[in-house]
Amino acid sequence: MKDFQKLTKVLKKSSMNNFFFVIWGNPKFYQTLIFLARHLSKKGKKILIICKESNLQNNIIEKIDFGKNTSVLTLPNPFFSSFNFLNYFFFVMYVIYKHFRINPRNVVFFNQKSLFIVILINIFSKKKNQKFYYHNFDFDLKKNLLEFKDKLLFKIEIYASKFCDSLIFPSQRRSEIFANIAKNKSKNLYYCMNCFPLNYTPKTDFRFRSFLKNKKLLKKKIICRLGSIGPNHFIEKIIQSSKFTNQNVIYIFAGVSINNYANKLQNKIRKLNLSNKIFIFENIKNKFWFDILYNSDLGICLYKNTNLSHMNMAGTSQKFNNYLLANIPMITNDNLDFRKFKKKFDIYEIANPNSPKDIAKKINHILKNKKRRNIIKKNMLKAYKQELNFEYQFRISYGKFLP
Repeated sequence: MKDFQKLTKVLKKSSMNNFFFVIWGNPKFYQTLIFLARHLSKKGKKILIICKESNLQNNIIEKIDFGKNTSVLTLPNPFFSSFNFLNYFFFVMYVIYKHFRINPRNVVFFNQKSLFIVILINIFSKKKNQKFYYHNFDFDLKKNLLEFKDKLLFKIEIYASKFCDSLIFPSQRRSEIFANIAKNKSKNLYYCMNCFPLNYTPKTDFRFRSFLKNKKLLKKKIICRLGSIGPNHFIEKIIQSSKFTNQNVIYIFAGVSINNYANKLQNKIRKLNLSNKIFIFENIKNKFWFDILYNSDLGICLYKNTNLSHMNMAGTSQKFNNYLLANIPMITNDNLDFRKFKKKFDIYEIANPNSPKDIAKKINHILKNKKRRNIIKKNMLKAYKQELNFEYQFRISYGKFLP
């Protein structure tokens, strides 16, 4: 508490050099936010991240370094979870209170529900030297929104974005689509893909290695699929593909299970008699996650085209960038976005995600063909060093408009 009070005083004294990051969620789940805070902190900027409490996420994600000049203020949910609107209202009022008390020079609103706050700030007062930025990680087309509430919130989001000095999206295509919808074709639109920094070295442990040793699987080729375990990712098709891959191959799924989806998959695995070939790890810590990643031979990155984000994941998917960081070949969707991206960066093979046989065919091809595997790994390393890293993404986005 004393450290936070000290930071507040520093922020008030240096308003020309400080930042508010506002997110109605857990900042630990957004790697671009983490690297942005760390990057600005190294440059001497003072950052205050205001976010909401999320017990589950806090339990499964270990301590994150946001930078020595960054403080995280996690607001509790004072009301029962069934009164989520009241918790959100409390969050909004507190952010506004802190905003007028500290008077930050720059405010970055992450995602839709945080952005709405900019409307109220402008109603009360926006000082001439203040800058507002909107960084959206995930928005969808209005036609894909089924509920009236979601359609209304989308309209408010479009309106609120007009109060921002710059808008940032995870891919160029998503920024272009938003610009057309908002009728905003000015130069304040940017994209910043979810890439890791150069020379990033994550911490690992030996729990996964120990698991392989105990199960006598050390000599197996490992196919990993990291990320949330839920529908709309062709996970069942990936499981079925294991029937057509070589006997020396095992599959590892790791991530947060959505609505007990992992239990459904476990039942399917047992029915298919694949319990010795497919393994699922839920709610794992960061070190375990990276231990799996760096012990894998190939990664899978498939998305159903159910929304705008899933249709534009090439280069910006977090699992995609995890595989890129570890320099392991990957298999992605055979869709327009990934085909177009592949022409510039030949760093993966594409497969028909609806065909378990085609997925298996591409897996077997990469594992057997050493020459092709080495070409992919070489291209991945080159792409990571040249463009698909946080430093480059920062230069083409925040680096162009931040003071």
